[in-house]
Amino acid sequence: MAISSALLIEQVRMAAPFLFDGPEPPGAALRYLRVLRGYNGRPLNALDYYELCLCAHWATAGSFVPTDVDNGIRWKHWQDAQPGLIEEQAKLVLEALTWDYAPVTARIAGEGPLRLSTHEGTWFSVAVGAYAACLEIRPGVSKIVLDAMIDEAAREDAAFAAITKAGDALEILKASALIAHNFGDLSRVADQWELKADDALRVSLYEAAKPASPLFGGRLGHAGDLNKRFMSADNHRHYPLRAAKGLRKSADLLLPVGPFFDAWGRRVGRHPGLSPEEVAEAVRALTDGWVRLHEPAGYARALSGILEVFAGGRRALGKLLPAKDLRMLESGPLKAALDVPQARFEAQWANRVTKLHLDRKS
Repeated sequence: MAISSALLIEQVRMAAPFLFDGPEPPGAALRYLRVLRGYNGRPLNALDYYELCLCAHWATAGSFVPTDVDNGIRWKHWQDAQPGLIEEQAKLVLEALTWDYAPVTARIAGEGPLRLSTHEGTWFSVAVGAYAACLEIRPGVSKIVLDAMIDEAAREDAAFAAITKAGDALEILKASALIAHNFGDLSRVADQWELKADDALRVSLYEAAKPASPLFGGRLGHAGDLNKRFMSADNHRHYPLRAAKGLRKSADLLLPVGPFFDAWGRRVGRHPGLSPEEVAEAVRALTDGWVRLHEPAGYARALSGILEVFAGGRRALGKLLPAKDLRMLESGPLKAALDVPQARFEAQWANRVTKLHLDRKS
């Protein structure tokens, strides 16, 4: 059963309450935020409901608690739709590629026209749905969607080439994680739609970011290889952090690309919108996640950043934590990870990229 429109808006408010504050977002690129703010409880037709779901997921995909409508917008809402509705939904999907995700995510690498984020993966996933749904009944629309996907893939390839040429190893790693995520979304939904092996989308895009792929000159495949080797363990859904509800208060608390969380941890540790108890709640979520997710490097970096700036230091924070969490911060493998200076940690990760590039050229 589809979620009600009113409940969906409430879920967006719970995930990202800051989206409903301040003046009305201007311009076509932020229209998705105006759609969410403007919903007044009225009954929606099928197209308007699809638009609301698309806007809601776009607005929360970079949050700690994305709305659970992703399967609807990429699969379910296409299944029984009439040709006219399918075509209109496809037009909304094409529009979504122009929406600006800057206010709703911190998972970004690069800048300007060559900026990358996980939102391109969100778009790819719904674009596959539009393409597949239109394939037989609206082949012209299907081709338009596929062409837009190929253009987007080429843009991401150009972005990765530019970031690689610039030589910032950490940006290269971040970009690799984002690209692998995006094309992973694409391939999963292509499988869901059971596209044939010789389908144009499969041939042109499905393998693009898989290690050793020859598509797009092999650059996206190289990004996929970097992600598989180094980044995948630190760029997951971050379920443990959902327990720290204070982290949802502000856009500047959105989580960036892992494992480089030191600056984010410092932001959490001294954020004016968080009480000491809410910071401690975040620390508990991070320590719990460090155990449950098998010691991800990023959670240790976030904790190190928090401890660096928290008023009163570790002693003051310890008064707000359960004894078991305090013990983890004061001894054992987590303490050892916390004590690695940020500069040394990041240099170690940068060296991995440098070595792999040298190996690739030899």
